[in-house]
Amino acid sequence: MNWQMGTGNWELGRRFAGAVLFVLAASASAQTGEVAGRVLDAETEAGVVGATVRVDGTGRGVAADADGHFRIALQGGDHWLLVTAVGYAPARVHAHDGHHLTVRLEPSATAFDAVTVEGERAVAGAPSAPSKTPATTEDLLARLPGVRTIQRANFAAEPVVRGYQGGQVSLTIDGMPVYGACVDKMDPASSYVEPENLAAVEVSKGAGDLSRGSQIGGAVDLVTERPLFGVAFAAEGEAGVESNGLARRVRGSANWSSGPLAARVSGSYRGSGDYAPGGGETIETSGYEKRNLAAAATLRLAEGHALTAQVLTDDAWLIGYPALLMDAVLAQARIGSLEYEGRGLGLDRIDLKAYRNRVDHYMDDRERNVLAREVMRGMYMPMGGYSDVIGGRAEAGTTVAGTGLSLAADLHRLRQFGDMTMYSLYPGIRDMVLLNVGDVEAVNGSITLEARRSVTHRLALAGSVRLDATARDVGREEMRQLFRRRTGSDEVARELVIPSASATALFAVSPRTQLHLTVADAGRLPTVVEQYGHYVYNYVDGYFYTGDPDLRPERSRQVEVGVAHAGALFAVEAAAYAHRLSDVVVGLADHSVVGGLAGSTYRFRLYDNGGEGWMAGGEVSALARLGGGVEAVGSVSAAFGHNTTFDEPLPMIPPVGGVAALRYDRGGLFAEAETRWALAQDRVARFTYAERPTDGFAVVALRGGWRPGGALSGLRLQAGIENLFDTFYQEHLAISDLAARGRSVYATVGFDL
Repeated sequence: MNWQMGTGNWELGRRFAGAVLFVLAASASAQTGEVAGRVLDAETEAGVVGATVRVDGTGRGVAADADGHFRIALQGGDHWLLVTAVGYAPARVHAHDGHHLTVRLEPSATAFDAVTVEGERAVAGAPSAPSKTPATTEDLLARLPGVRTIQRANFAAEPVVRGYQGGQVSLTIDGMPVYGACVDKMDPASSYVEPENLAAVEVSKGAGDLSRGSQIGGAVDLVTERPLFGVAFAAEGEAGVESNGLARRVRGSANWSSGPLAARVSGSYRGSGDYAPGGGETIETSGYEKRNLAAAATLRLAEGHALTAQVLTDDAWLIGYPALLMDAVLAQARIGSLEYEGRGLGLDRIDLKAYRNRVDHYMDDRERNVLAREVMRGMYMPMGGYSDVIGGRAEAGTTVAGTGLSLAADLHRLRQFGDMTMYSLYPGIRDMVLLNVGDVEAVNGSITLEARRSVTHRLALAGSVRLDATARDVGREEMRQLFRRRTGSDEVARELVIPSASATALFAVSPRTQLHLTVADAGRLPTVVEQYGHYVYNYVDGYFYTGDPDLRPERSRQVEVGVAHAGALFAVEAAAYAHRLSDVVVGLADHSVVGGLAGSTYRFRLYDNGGEGWMAGGEVSALARLGGGVEAVGSVSAAFGHNTTFDEPLPMIPPVGGVAALRYDRGGLFAEAETRWALAQDRVARFTYAERPTDGFAVVALRGGWRPGGALSGLRLQAGIENLFDTFYQEHLAISDLAARGRSVYATVGFDL
């Protein structure tokens, strides 16, 4: 069935590519023009010195002068410009020949990486970030400094920020919380967003930015693309294939606008057969199939007022998890929102959003040899679950006496359920049903107040306070009884209120160089599974975990210093940080349950607060323009963590590693040689997590592309080789030492209209 479905979608991709080439043959020849404008500070209306203005899809860019003025050449009519400057959030503006633009940049009080994906280019706040749209969202995240991913299979990697993971990191889509349905975390929210959906990926590190969710380690917000006005019709598409596992993908999008209405649709299919690691044999049950559809419509109600409706659907099936006990037969997400953006009532900005999302996830091991495994031998254990979220978010911003103020509030209800049916192959053992999450309902609310002020023309200060609150209870009576016995209390409902605060100072050494200092004291809500999960299997250490309703929130006290320089020929961002952790959540042996015969190893653990710890590290990301369209980029990230109570490293800390690349982008040609590397990691948590050390590695990739001119100016051709030397390696964050993909040759054809 797997190959039948894959072949049908591949045939669809072949026809799609043929249609693309037919349309390209009718595309118009390129025209040359110019656009001029000025970049201003949105609060002070002063010109932003040295702001960078780039034409997306090309390597062309200019720097604004001392008053913020710029001029840049256009080719081929309408374009999107990306405007960036140190200390400001990036802005994207539409431009065409003869336009005079005024671009207002909002000051950004906290350091974050903003990766904007537009057409074939990805432009990032981090200088070393990828310059071309990646095959998957996970590929993009894994190449950002300070970000790594947990690999559980050939699909759905979970982002880790500076060694923080799971509930320690906020992972949202357009600011909306989306909770995975799988209690074993096989379906992070990032797995439901494809590159054609993305307008930007915004990553904040540490707790300096409190607006993005309840977290202590950082936040990842996947910002989806909105409909564009001023473009009667535009479309883009891409089809590609890889040799390793015969991976294939087809994706495309279209935008239409007329008067006050604009709409955008996108869709994609990608899939893979079983892949092979470097120098090794094919890994069985490592393929998957996936499709994604999204639509959005925006109605301009009046000048400065708009209403946007969005829906995103994502379906994955036949997902193989070779490092786990079972595979996923279905992972499904339905995400929708209705948003109003405007101003009034004395406010510069008003944003109101209502949202709803549901995620379903089903796993099965009935195609596995359960008689040969060590855990739960001789028993099939199909499991499923869902998460359902409904909520609303309100944001407002204004300036009072030179101080920028913003207020954000979010309130949502989460319902989560998960269970497992156990069918024994041995006679005399009855079938059983195990509740992993017994219909838990959590009402989570937050309110965040931020203030920022320019003290002098060089010094700016910012601060924020956040309050998280939750009320939680268990719906299933059998689960309530279980937690009553564990807690010794008749009531298992819990309520928590968690305050957090942060402050940042920004100092401009020069118009192109800025220093920052951030301090924070933040706490995060425990996850539903940490509080109310029951016999949830952890694939890292092989133990079954049960939650603790009385779990205290983890807290982190943080300090960070950093520098950012954006020059005409050289750009660099660097940061160093130190965090003090308290009430660290760990798994401790459950001595009330004995697994197997007397003297056997305990295989059951309880979530508990495991004392104190610390985190420290830093990142450096740099870019050097060497001339002639050539640039060199590189990044290095390091994170270290230690649990001082148990005197061992914190678990799942990525090793020191980085990326280095040499790129050429000029005259329609693109080429890149990249190496990604990591040192050995032998600082592992053996007592609290049964973690294993891993070796270091270095892998090389060669990539290239061509965008012809003239009648075929909309065409994009790309090809490359990933893992050039077919190196066998294992990421430290890969579950059960799963080997990474070996050599793979790929080719794609794309178009823009």
